[in-house]
Amino acid sequence: MKVPLPVRSKSFKKSRGASCSLPLLLLIGAVQFLVIGKPFPSLLMDSSRRRAFFNLAEEEFIPEPQVSCDFNDTRSDYCEMAGAIRVRGSTSEVFVMTPRRGTTAGDVVGHNATWIAPNATSWKMQPYTRKGEARIMNGITAVTVRLADADEAPACEVMHDVPAVVYSNGGYCGNYYHDFNDNIIPLFITTRHLGGEVQLLVKQKQAWWFRKYGEIVDGLTRHEALDLDGDARVHCYRRAFVGLRSHKDLSIDPRRAPNNVSMVDFKRFLMWRYALPREHAIRTDDEVVGGRRPRLLIITRRSRRRFMNLEEIVAAAEELGFEVTASDLMSPPKKQGGEAAAAVVGDGGQARMADASATANAFDVMLAVHGSGLTNLLFLPMNAVVVQVVPLGRMEGLAMDEYGVPPRDMNMRYIQYNITAELVARQGHLPRQAGRAPRHGPLPARAPEGARPPPVTRALTRHTPAPAPATTTHTYTSC
Repeated sequence: MKVPLPVRSKSFKKSRGASCSLPLLLLIGAVQFLVIGKPFPSLLMDSSRRRAFFNLAEEEFIPEPQVSCDFNDTRSDYCEMAGAIRVRGSTSEVFVMTPRRGTTAGDVVGHNATWIAPNATSWKMQPYTRKGEARIMNGITAVTVRLADADEAPACEVMHDVPAVVYSNGGYCGNYYHDFNDNIIPLFITTRHLGGEVQLLVKQKQAWWFRKYGEIVDGLTRHEALDLDGDARVHCYRRAFVGLRSHKDLSIDPRRAPNNVSMVDFKRFLMWRYALPREHAIRTDDEVVGGRRPRLLIITRRSRRRFMNLEEIVAAAEELGFEVTASDLMSPPKKQGGEAAAAVVGDGGQARMADASATANAFDVMLAVHGSGLTNLLFLPMNAVVVQVVPLGRMEGLAMDEYGVPPRDMNMRYIQYNITAELVARQGHLPRQAGRAPRHGPLPARAPEGARPPPVTRALTRHTPAPAPATTTHTYTSC
């Protein structure tokens, strides 16, 4: 039976021709015959023996694997491996080739992989960045990493000359905040230092997701992302990563990132991908601002946690000198006729992403109730101000982690206004018991008469802001 030769991926550069191969082979055979009295083995062997010979030669040249894993991180498990790596998506297996039988985890895995038994020859990983949330992780397909010699591993079918990243596109996929927090930023941390020369091997791949965020994905890899669940071939690599690096909510710890990339680097990456023109916001303490008023964007919501007195907030902000726009940013673009309309409908959200990023980048201040709409702060220019209104319900710490820390990591300024039980009680919706949250459903709240809007002008001029009443309805959700 003929052994199928592995297909070389298009990512490989074409090799130079070798016109002297046959004469050189004959010369080697002749020299071997004259010196030791035996011709070159492959010239006389039958097909089965010739196959065994070349398999042996291949086995002899399998390099020692280099594997480093981190399973101690609270957000994700991660392994980096180099050598001869084979990936079979149909069985969710990653084979790390070893030059000899009996190699165990204790021989190749770093010291920080504390939960792998030293004598183990395989281990399972769930390549998603919500490691501590059992409800979500139960739906993430596990990948098995196996240490295998040449006889145990499947034969290569497609060879690649770029590294691979194996991860899951499942979980909270589809939630705007989690798309960036659980997928895009971890992908940036894991792959940015590779300069686009990397291939994504995706479990639970959502095709629409890759269309919606196509500008971002194309900036991280020049190669087509593979759907591992729908590809039965064995793909071979010299280097691979299983899982994604993840540091903290909507942010990066440059001390732990390859090449020390930071959230400022990520912001500039987004500006490049979406051709955003403004790197810095207006400064009202400058002597000259070109006659342009600072611009305030209010992120609106159509259902829960929405502003109840939006018109009053807009009027007060305009009185203070702001040019105000209220938008949810992610509504579909305005209807267009002919081919343009068809393109917008079929692009899977890519046009909406381009429109939302350009809109947010045009503003100097963003005001929003806690929720995924605040994710648009990623597109604001640096030095901009983010104002988060936190509903009643003991959400202050969560709100700070998710949307309070990231602006500071991106050279922006941040104000947090917390709706208090006293404020709600003054409107007659809750007894006057400080610190007590509502037990059932959304409770509307209105700012007291004469209350001032969020003091974004003071933030822009570096003065300490006073508390800023806002009115919302709310029901807590994970996003």
